[in-house]
Amino acid sequence: MEEPEMDKPLQEKCGIVGVFSTKYSHQTRLALLAAGGVQHRGAQGAGLVTRTEKKLVKHTGDGLLKEIFTPKIVDQFNKPALWTIVHCRYGTHGGYHKNNLQPCLVQSPNGDKVAVAHNGEFVAIDDLKKKIGGRLPPGASDTYLFSQFLSRLKGKNWDEKITTALSQVKGAYSLIVGIDDTLYLARDNLGIRPLIIGRVKDKWVATSETHALDKIGAKVIRQLKRGELVKISKSGLKVIKQGAGGMGNFCDFEWAYFSRPDSLIPTYETTGVERQPQNWLSVARFRERCGAILAREKPIKKASFVVGAPDSGIALAMGYANEADLPYRQVIIRDHFDPNGNQRLFMRDDQIKRIKRKILGKLSLVPDREIWKDAVVVIGDDSIVRGNVTSKITKAIFSLGAKEVHWIIGFPPVAHRCFLGVSIRTGEELLANKLAGNIKRITRKIGATSVNYISHRGFIQARFMYTKVKTPKNPQEIFLNNGGCGGCITGIYPVSREGKYFYDK
Repeated sequence: MEEPEMDKPLQEKCGIVGVFSTKYSHQTRLALLAAGGVQHRGAQGAGLVTRTEKKLVKHTGDGLLKEIFTPKIVDQFNKPALWTIVHCRYGTHGGYHKNNLQPCLVQSPNGDKVAVAHNGEFVAIDDLKKKIGGRLPPGASDTYLFSQFLSRLKGKNWDEKITTALSQVKGAYSLIVGIDDTLYLARDNLGIRPLIIGRVKDKWVATSETHALDKIGAKVIRQLKRGELVKISKSGLKVIKQGAGGMGNFCDFEWAYFSRPDSLIPTYETTGVERQPQNWLSVARFRERCGAILAREKPIKKASFVVGAPDSGIALAMGYANEADLPYRQVIIRDHFDPNGNQRLFMRDDQIKRIKRKILGKLSLVPDREIWKDAVVVIGDDSIVRGNVTSKITKAIFSLGAKEVHWIIGFPPVAHRCFLGVSIRTGEELLANKLAGNIKRITRKIGATSVNYISHRGFIQARFMYTKVKTPKNPQEIFLNNGGCGGCITGIYPVSREGKYFYDK
């Protein structure tokens, strides 16, 4: 069992948007509308940097986009601009300091200002600090550190400087960097974090998920390759560093939880699929496939009906019900007008002690006892992380008269902390870790009749349309061998906290 590490510094797993137009134009409203499509990836804070004809302008704040960018602020910032970067922050480690609100804006020795928005988490942070040198603010995020490192590098031009910077950092990252009249886009060599390029009229748009492009009527062009560096200027889009093909080690928790069901993700089962959005798999269909696989792996005898825990458990539960030929009843409702209705409670780790009290405000059960009386309820959810949500819902279902409550879970047990961008600070906060992965003990802890997790192989097969799952000699390496990162499940990561790549061992 992992030892708790309460001092793990705060990094980010967030939603990012970059807009670039070939001539100065009003972009603020478009950029914020697109950012609304990735708001679910970060609700703790947001920020915007825009390159106007006169200067770089920045505005950040705590909370949701609509709370930070009021009509008055939007009017103030909606000036003709060449590019705009927006960041929705989900703090996964460190301090909630002003310096850590993104986009980070720093100045290089020659006076150039550098804006950086980051989705992911750098590793080998001590090495990065040594490279920067000097005194740094306490609790500085990895993004702030990278911004300082980049701004101080020497080189003939910014193409060379940013190429050098990326060659000297490791971890999980998708980056949008704005310098003068240029935007740079970059993904880590392992492809852990997503970054999509789109086009609307005369504007290029880069963002974490395709749904953000749908929000503004943009066409999906392609996903940035892993390890690729792209430059967007008035001359158009230019590849500075070629990327590698294939999935790499894309975060499997993206499929299960973080990404919206109406977003698309390439599966890399056909050549050049990153340029073929029409062949990408929707997250909704992936989760339905998980449900169907679970129905075959873990059938529940004499089940009365299936229900999904809103929102990410719904597609999973529907897939299970369809495959098992069981009735589906949406008798758990999400209250979007509740103060917590627009929050993803797992991600509010800054309010971890209050999460359990908020669950039955955000979610409500239809209080018709004829629905629940003596029912054998099958309830689906995307994952169990801390167990505080599942235990509260289980108790509420039993209180309405249910005979049995069986959980079906579309992600294997989360037993290890993540240092690549997911808000898991200690192993001790994970239910599967505390109970040594014992399913019977997990079931008793949340008060359910049974808990049924999808298998490792089943989860991977759900995101493969045609390919068979590879079987490694070490079963714990199955995610790495099949284009994913399941480090939070197996404890085996594609890159270590010290920056050592798994395949270099």
